[in-house]
Amino acid sequence: MFAVRSFVDAMSPSNFALTNPQVLKRTMETRGENLLKGLANMLDDIAAGQLTQTKQGVFEVGRNLATTPGKVIKETPLYQLIQYTPTTDEVLETPLVIFPPWINRFYILDLTPEKSFVKWCVDQGISLFMVSWKSADESIADATLDDYVLNGQIDAIDTVRDLLGVESVHTIGYCVAGTTLAATLAYLTAHKQQSKVKSATFLTAQVDFSSAGTSSFSPVRTPSRCWTRLPATAAISTDATWLRPSTCCAAATSSGATSSTIT
Repeated sequence: MFAVRSFVDAMSPSNFALTNPQVLKRTMETRGENLLKGLANMLDDIAAGQLTQTKQGVFEVGRNLATTPGKVIKETPLYQLIQYTPTTDEVLETPLVIFPPWINRFYILDLTPEKSFVKWCVDQGISLFMVSWKSADESIADATLDDYVLNGQIDAIDTVRDLLGVESVHTIGYCVAGTTLAATLAYLTAHKQQSKVKSATFLTAQVDFSSAGTSSFSPVRTPSRCWTRLPATAAISTDATWLRPSTCCAAATSSGATSSTIT
């Protein structure tokens, strides 16, 4: 079903210049300049090794992205730990530690002030910490799921507990980090340390992979095989990108007649 749906999406008339009325209209208006720009976009994506959706340099961390004040309080070979500056006179006793997916940047939850879960948390008086994972490269080529549990999530939890002198923390696991958080909770429970985590919230996180849906067609079937099936230089996010039907459509359009062509 996945293959059929992807093929049907890829064969959509809108994916081809000669059968897309918007492309035809824009081509006549610009005398073909839009096709040249689309081809340039495609070549840039090929050179970059990934499909891009915005121009390089449009967003800058700290300027128009991830603007909630905070600082890095710890750095390890696997992650950085960010503590956000409180905006209220008092904060809740139990802090919150967020684990974002390592296929996204930490600022997926801090895009703009109007779309920032991070800003909302600190404005509610929550003492907030966020893990920023190191991008996959040769330096962590041997990292396994165990490392993300022991040297990543549990290490960050213990760091926050020791820093604030609290018994436990609230946690949020987003996407694959939520899957990992489930493993972390299981490990803590098995070692009778479950009291370190007061609560756990899972955002778009899958734990039961017996019915994984379209993700079962991924080159990386389960998180524990991530680092053994992909080369160190491979971008984990590429796997998720190619699961999007729109990506399949764009890949099928050799003329470059994608949305970037007609804008």
